[in-house]
Amino acid sequence: MSVEALTADGFKIVIATASGPASAVSVGAGAVADVDLAVAANPGIIREILGLRTITGLPSGIVLVGVSYPDVKTVRIRVYNATAAAITIAAGSVSATVLAKAS
Repeated sequence: MSVEALTADGFKIVIATASGPASAVSVGAGAVADVDLAVAANPGIIREILGLRTITGLPSGIVLVGVSYPDVKTVRIRVYNATAAAITIAAGSVSATVLAKAS
């Protein structure tokens, strides 16, 4: 986790990493699925996830269609399978960096 900036109210803007999924996710042809990535920072210091910075490791044919942050420990990506066959996203194969507000 690296510090990128400080806010006027004393919080740090940091870059944190996230990875997952915890187990393989199968995405059927033309289907969507949610894939959860775990933030690898001390959750006690992360106050809010501000946005997705980078993502790697998605298989060919899988398209990122949405991002949400259900809590400060999770990045949830919604993916779409643009192919005519099911695709499996292997456990631990996706990595991301996020901007987060931290104390």
